[in-house]
Amino acid sequence: MDKSAKYGYFSPDGKEYIITRPDTPRPWINYLTNGKFTSLCSATGGGFSFYIDPSFNRITRGIPGETTLSDRPGRYLYVRDNDSGEYWSVNWQPVMKEADFWEARIGLGYNKISSINSQIQIDVTYFVPLDDNLEVWDIKVKNLSEKKRNISIISYVEWVLGGFSKDLTDRNFDSFFNDVYFKNNVIYATKRRWDNPTKRTAIWPYWAYLTGSVKFECFDCVKQDFIGEYRYLSNPIVVEKGFCRNGYGESEEAIGALMKILELEKGEEVSFHLVLGIEEDIEAVNKKVKKVTKRSFVEESFKAVQKFWGAYLEKLVVKTPEQNFNLSVNVWNKYQSWVTAQMGEMISLYIGSGSWGFRDECQHVLGVMPIDQKLVEEKLVELLEHQYSDGKTAHAWNPLTNEVYVTDHSDDPQWLVLAVTHFLKETGNLKFLRKKVNYQDAGEGTILEHVLRALDYTLYHVSPNGVPLRRTADWNDALAGGHLGKGESLMVANQVAFNILEIVPILEKIGSRTKARRYLNIYEHLKKTINEQYWDGKWYVRATDDAGNLIGTKRNKEGKIHINGQTWPVMSRVAAGPRAEIAMDSLWKHLMTTYGALTFAPAYTKLNSALGVVSQFAPGTKENSTIFSHPNAWAIIAECILGRGDKAYEVWQRTSFLTRSHEPDVFLVEPYVYPEFSYGPQSPHFGQGSYSWMTGSASWFFKACTEYILGIRPTLSGLLIDPCIPKTWDSFEVKRNFRGATFNIKVKNPQQVSNGVKFIKVGGKEINGNLLPDFKSGEHKVEVLMGS
Repeated sequence: MDKSAKYGYFSPDGKEYIITRPDTPRPWINYLTNGKFTSLCSATGGGFSFYIDPSFNRITRGIPGETTLSDRPGRYLYVRDNDSGEYWSVNWQPVMKEADFWEARIGLGYNKISSINSQIQIDVTYFVPLDDNLEVWDIKVKNLSEKKRNISIISYVEWVLGGFSKDLTDRNFDSFFNDVYFKNNVIYATKRRWDNPTKRTAIWPYWAYLTGSVKFECFDCVKQDFIGEYRYLSNPIVVEKGFCRNGYGESEEAIGALMKILELEKGEEVSFHLVLGIEEDIEAVNKKVKKVTKRSFVEESFKAVQKFWGAYLEKLVVKTPEQNFNLSVNVWNKYQSWVTAQMGEMISLYIGSGSWGFRDECQHVLGVMPIDQKLVEEKLVELLEHQYSDGKTAHAWNPLTNEVYVTDHSDDPQWLVLAVTHFLKETGNLKFLRKKVNYQDAGEGTILEHVLRALDYTLYHVSPNGVPLRRTADWNDALAGGHLGKGESLMVANQVAFNILEIVPILEKIGSRTKARRYLNIYEHLKKTINEQYWDGKWYVRATDDAGNLIGTKRNKEGKIHINGQTWPVMSRVAAGPRAEIAMDSLWKHLMTTYGALTFAPAYTKLNSALGVVSQFAPGTKENSTIFSHPNAWAIIAECILGRGDKAYEVWQRTSFLTRSHEPDVFLVEPYVYPEFSYGPQSPHFGQGSYSWMTGSASWFFKACTEYILGIRPTLSGLLIDPCIPKTWDSFEVKRNFRGATFNIKVKNPQQVSNGVKFIKVGGKEINGNLLPDFKSGEHKVEVLMGS
């Protein structure tokens, strides 16, 4: 907690980030979601809401580019002093008048903005209830002055009501279909046409609404009426004049504005709330309104959100000598992992509107796997349903229309194998493999059949060397050059090798020893081939192009060495002995920066069709030699496998959002979550973060920290204790739920080593090895002594 920080600090318990000034370098946001209704909400109320899908069920407006620059539009509360005519906004945006006091608290499942202007204190808490498709604006108003005050509070949102694309590209025409009106204290909003590719002539099958717990004096549903001609959100005519036009938003660009006039005695405080939600028809809206306008609904719903997060955080807790590490693992890394698992990388302030990413979700579930196996199982089944009977998988799909996009990314099937095998290690539930799940195209198969088909699909698409083909691209989407499909991916080769080592113990456990031997033979062939043909003397080659030219070799002028070319051979155990350390040392020498390791170096500066769009990005931008957070988590895992705890922790420190928060005007993005990447040193924007929130980095960092640095790692046979920590740590503790049991683990490190376990006691009795008994229930005290 550093209250002297320029823009904000963490609360003493770490569960809130308290922003002390509204002009943050970028909009700093939160995801308020129950998995269906989602609101992206910035510290000043900017952002938008959607239901299930942001492409075709957008409720309120967000404008890509504009949102990251101006943090508009959003969900706002204007305030007008009706005696003086002075006006401002509780949020700061969009009026941007300097307040006497202002702060915003980014919490777990909520945002709270507090401000004092002209001796009027107003707090608004935004949150999405766990079980209702709506957002609540809980408002408290207090007169701090010595006289009676007459003020108006006016809400403001901009409706989209269905398809996002048409609103963005053809809004004037799209507005002709709006049907927005006020009746019985409620603004009802729908659209007579739905921009849905599967139902182009249909009416949007929902009604959005805006209402509240008080009787409103007036309303506006037309943007032009509210703002006025040649005016802006910062000086709307209705707020300036103090009265509404009461216009319906039929065939007009529509908004939701409700005005409440309050007369407050000296020191008087009042509370009321607004609700913005969505239902399938007007009858359902009216029924919901009766429920949600009661004060008890708000209080009980907010308590339920707090209870949910209190219980969620408690299921895995760490205590180390490093407070930043604790804060990250215990709260914010954990929170981001949950959010990304709910979103499937569909939407952010940087992504206009996307689909549910297949390989993204395969990785997002890793971050919630130790805490919520029920959620993970649901997501895994959904993923398996988007696999085809030949083993390939979707690259993405729309959760509303179920439109499926197949791109032939070579890595997609391997993430499915990884996700399922890790779930089996977490739960120990091998019966899961017998469950039957439909394929996307036709038929069904057991989950084991799904997994093996995914593995085999990649193995059927290999070069004459037996190395998987890169096809459209692999993890690096931008490394997509060549159209003949002959280029190889050494990363995918190592993914296959990694997954074989994961699947073989499972096959042996269920008695499929012939299959296990087959895959082990393939593993040995890959290992031999990679080491004999793709070792470049100091590091591993990353890929080949259609002509067989090496990508990621010392012979290249640009893109000589790639991070994934070094980490994955270590993770797959393909790199062994001195070669593994040499490869990682080369990573440190050629790729490591102040802010973490680069994807590769040097950056590409000239278009190369054999490489694809990666050579078209400006140097040091996006995938072209930037500090991608994601593969830095793999660097941590690789260093832990090598037993180099100090190096592993240094990677974490350099890339952590908590470290980066010390330079907020360099980092720019939120200081409480991971961004997708930071610009590389060949960019004039070196160190600037971008594409925050929606990244697989969150789950992989959570995994790297808990399972590799702390070393509390699930295996098929039980929970393994295998720490790889900084030598300066003399002890740490972990509370870990595992297969129905709770382990309270205390680790001591008197010899100040990075790795190695001398003995483990469970319930005061020493056990053989470092694998905890699989108790299935109860609480168990575990004592670990590190040393050689």
